[in-house]
Amino acid sequence: MRRLQQAMGIRVRLWLAAALPAVLVTLSLLWVFMDRQERDLTAALADRVRATALQVAGAAEFGLFAGDRQGLQRQVDGLMASDPELLGVAVIPADGRYQIVAGELPALLPPLSPEVSVLFGKVLVVAVPVRYSSIEVDDLFAQTPEFRLDLAPQGLAGQVVVVFDLKKLRAQRRDLLVWAVLVTVVALGLAAVMSTVIASSVTRPMAGVSKVVEQIGLGQLHARADVLTSGPLDGLARGINAMASRIAMTQDDLRQQVAAATRELRLQKEAAEQAARIDTLTGVASRRAFTERAELEIQRALRYRQPLSVVMVDLDRFKRINDTYGHAVGDAVLVSFAQVLLSDVREVDMVGRLGGEEFAVLLPGIEGEEAMRVAERMRVAVEAIELKVGGQRLRFTASFGVANFDGMEVNLPGLLARADAALYQAKHTGRNRVVYADQSVPSFEDTRPAG
Repeated sequence: MRRLQQAMGIRVRLWLAAALPAVLVTLSLLWVFMDRQERDLTAALADRVRATALQVAGAAEFGLFAGDRQGLQRQVDGLMASDPELLGVAVIPADGRYQIVAGELPALLPPLSPEVSVLFGKVLVVAVPVRYSSIEVDDLFAQTPEFRLDLAPQGLAGQVVVVFDLKKLRAQRRDLLVWAVLVTVVALGLAAVMSTVIASSVTRPMAGVSKVVEQIGLGQLHARADVLTSGPLDGLARGINAMASRIAMTQDDLRQQVAAATRELRLQKEAAEQAARIDTLTGVASRRAFTERAELEIQRALRYRQPLSVVMVDLDRFKRINDTYGHAVGDAVLVSFAQVLLSDVREVDMVGRLGGEEFAVLLPGIEGEEAMRVAERMRVAVEAIELKVGGQRLRFTASFGVANFDGMEVNLPGLLARADAALYQAKHTGRNRVVYADQSVPSFEDTRPAG
């Protein structure tokens, strides 16, 4: 049952891995196709109605010029009768004295404009201006043959408004959506089938290999995986078969190999734990090891009412060293800095690297001015470090923040926060100095004359 659940879980994940890209691609293509088709349908309909309105505008020019309302009415009635999708047609002169209307018009008509207006809403409204055409004839009584008479007035005669029903467009959109959904469903079905086949090609061999592993675990050392039917897992099947062959050796050899493997695993575990507790670059305690030890010391200080102090240390202008000399020199500075801190502490103390160029020193049994003196010794020792880089002498300093555990904090973050605040003050009041979190204790700082 458990093996079946694992196989089903793997099958589902493989199915999703194979089907999800197909689904995303299909939906993307569907969206692009729908958007383009809808724009094409809308543009085609707008062009059709615009052409109809322009045709009416051309025919209405003379009627507006002559004031022939009956002729204009016949034109709009004929146009309404010719197209059942037209909801209304109107010819409106420029002065707005009357309207020649067939069908129904919206309450708000487009204003008279020299440009064609196309408005999409619940209905499609197209307004086309009617312009007077210039008619030139020869003047028989003129003295020069180039003289012409312009018999038509200039400017806009009015406009033609055509209102078109959008029900057919909406129906076409619905049909397009239904068709697209059907195509999507078919595409997703094919993707599901292909994904199922792909998943099965992996899960079936995996189920066979898992069964062999389970049999070996139950002591059936003769069980072997079928390499020929393992497909992409043939390498795993060979490895399992080789493992089964090794397990089937004599009990004495098996015990020896198990003992050797156990020792190797223990050594690796110890090495891994050691690596996790020691900073590989500087050799001081890692952040994790420092935190664990500091929490223990805080509990001991609370229980036995013993003093405890923490010193936060940060190299001054370390980024400038990295930028100027490179990260290799920066690493050398960190190593020298850490060694100086280690040389100035007791065996019961702990130096830890919290990150980057930030270090912390745990001082059990020390508080107040004594902790400040320890920090000051460290500051002076750091200031005395001198490295040679490319024939040049490189010196650097550090800032220190000291905080005493006063029993108010019951965890490490509060104590570190006060020490860090003191370090922040040391940084922003000149660097290369020691600041105590309790302002009643004087600060130690670099008192050398300038230059």
